[in-house]
Amino acid sequence: MISAIVLVNCRFPFDADVIAELNKLSAVSHVYRTSGIYDLIVKVSADTENSLRRTVCVDIGTIRNVDSTVTMVIA
Repeated sequence: MISAIVLVNCRFPFDADVIAELNKLSAVSHVYRTSGIYDLIVKVSADTENSLRRTVCVDIGTIRNVDSTVTMVIA
C-alpha cells in the first residue's frame, strides 16, 4: 500500500462539486478545504505506485475545475 498527500488548485470561484467528485473516488480517504496557495488537501492510497499515479493524473487531474496538483508520497 502506498499513500500520498495531493495538493489541489481549483479554478476560481471554488466549486463544491470538486469535493463531491473527489469523495466519489475509492482511493481518496480524506478531503480538506484550505485557504492560501492550495484549495484542497487530499489523502490518497493505492496498492501500487502506478495505481497512485493513475488516480492523481487521470481521476483527480481530469475533474472539471481542477487546475493543477502537487503530489507528496508518504513513505
